[in-house]
Amino acid sequence: MDFNLDRLRTFIVVSRTGNLSTAARELGATQPNLGRQMTALEKEVGFTLFVRHSRGIGLTEQGQEYFELCKDFVGQIEQKTNIIKEKGPEVRGTLKILVGVGAGQIILDNLPPFAIKFPNLCFKISSITDIFQFKIGDSDAGIIPTRSSDPDLIQHHLYDMDLRIYASPSYLENHTWPKHLEDLQYHNMIVYSGDTLEITRSLKLHLTGDAANDLKYKNYIDVDNGLALRKALINGLGIGSFWYDADLLNQNLLVDVFPDMPSRRIPHYFTYHRRLEGSPKIHAFHEFLKEIVKPFQLMIVPEKN
Repeated sequence: MDFNLDRLRTFIVVSRTGNLSTAARELGATQPNLGRQMTALEKEVGFTLFVRHSRGIGLTEQGQEYFELCKDFVGQIEQKTNIIKEKGPEVRGTLKILVGVGAGQIILDNLPPFAIKFPNLCFKISSITDIFQFKIGDSDAGIIPTRSSDPDLIQHHLYDMDLRIYASPSYLENHTWPKHLEDLQYHNMIVYSGDTLEITRSLKLHLTGDAANDLKYKNYIDVDNGLALRKALINGLGIGSFWYDADLLNQNLLVDVFPDMPSRRIPHYFTYHRRLEGSPKIHAFHEFLKEIVKPFQLMIVPEKN
């Protein structure tokens, strides 16, 4: 079977949009042309890829499997091609970075000298913490708050952060102060909901380890980024787990609900796909991150004297 890379790219866009008209606008093609390409692809692979319905088209079960395969295949081809193109004495190309909102802000604050040093390097920054993006080539590198078991990912430890359970003074004035973790079931909980199970598990409330996994509490508000979580806590909307931040405590914006409870320390890793090993832009960005991680070290609870 001869693989037409452009046809596979077209199939990916059509599958993602679920509509030939929308896909045609995105690709700068005509709807009849895309329809003919998809019909030819179905004949080529020997099974039905799409089902037609009133709102457009959807994938069959075999079509969904083929879609996942094509995303991975095309992503690897494009990413490896860029690596070969970019290898040489000069750091160049586009660096696609996967990072949380808070870390992304610190990276942007420190980026100008790095950008001046490598003027032929462009940046694409995403705050969607989905590890699968590394596998399909949508991200080159990122800062991930979990140790992945995927053998295709290379990780280097960058820094640690401590999680504490916080509430605002106003919330605690209007609600009974919880004395034990079990009391949290009677409170409004603000919970981080990450994009992958692996990351969400690392950022959940369970500061005391596996023994706390049976805790019952009500998710009053789900948020998908740290800045929203911080804002909800300061505004007195509930109790939640957040990175240690001495400034928030000193300004009396937040209160440590369980000050004698041990912290949950979360390691953060510089992460990239194994096929990018040896890439000049990955090496340059890793060195840059190692120089700017000092602000993150302030998120470790000081040892008591």
